[in-house]
Amino acid sequence: MKNRRMRNADEILAHIEKFGVDRKDAESGDTRQPASRGGRRNRPHRLVLDLHGLRSDDAARQLRFALDRCRETGMRELLVIHGYGLHSDPAEGPVLKKLVRDLLEHDLRPKCRSYRTATIRDGGEGATLVAVR
Repeated sequence: MKNRRMRNADEILAHIEKFGVDRKDAESGDTRQPASRGGRRNRPHRLVLDLHGLRSDDAARQLRFALDRCRETGMRELLVIHGYGLHSDPAEGPVLKKLVRDLLEHDLRPKCRSYRTATIRDGGEGATLVAVR
């Protein structure tokens, strides 16, 4: 039993190495593309940008770049993870969160339809979900 499983695992790995992960049906001659669901394209609808540990100017640059990339590729959402601001100065509050919200409200307003606090599953108060134009 163990040898049989081992042989199957070796065969699977050899097949993946030969044909790649995307072409699992290549040996059978099936060259059809996988069907898309509901007419959707097979691409992610959201880009995730993690700004943890960045300085303000680097974070602003990354946010601008990510928004431009979303617009170029047709992604509808950008999830910006900025953290809760636990390591920020208590007198200033969450620096990256304020920076992201200010940029979205003023400088980047033409590029985004709206923004809001992310759902709990996506990071809650530590993240902002941007709807891209």
